[in-house]
Amino acid sequence: MRQYCVPVSTAFCLLASCLLTSPSAFANIQDTRNVAFSELTMQDGSSDNSICLERYGNGYTISPSKDAPKRSYVSDKGHTITLVDRSEIMGQGIFAEHDRFMMTFPKEQDEEIEVTQFVTGFAGGESYSGVFTDGTCTGKVTVGPWSLH
Repeated sequence: MRQYCVPVSTAFCLLASCLLTSPSAFANIQDTRNVAFSELTMQDGSSDNSICLERYGNGYTISPSKDAPKRSYVSDKGHTITLVDRSEIMGQGIFAEHDRFMMTFPKEQDEEIEVTQFVTGFAGGESYSGVFTDGTCTGKVTVGPWSLH
């Protein structure tokens, strides 16, 4: 049987996509995954995207939360990410996924924001890319492979 890495994320992310499956079966090993953002814009078309840059920046590294239930992640910059819903389809070697996350941001810890992303890639590939929105910000997201540290 061949195993495929399932994208996050990441959501954001979360976001992430491959957040559900962690390659590590070993205790005391920390799994991480890089999430990169580009072309951040305001969903309403306004030119001041400073809130988007503050929330997402160029990206961050996520890892499973040790203090929260399965499907919860934290970033190296203070984000919390919980996978709420996901659907996927695979055909002819192409993988596509839709994810919904609830996130808190480093400077907005008291407010959870829903983030939706669509990512695609080749089945079994190491990275996936797509688009996301949180209702305020939109942009492109790239989710890298899991790394064991």
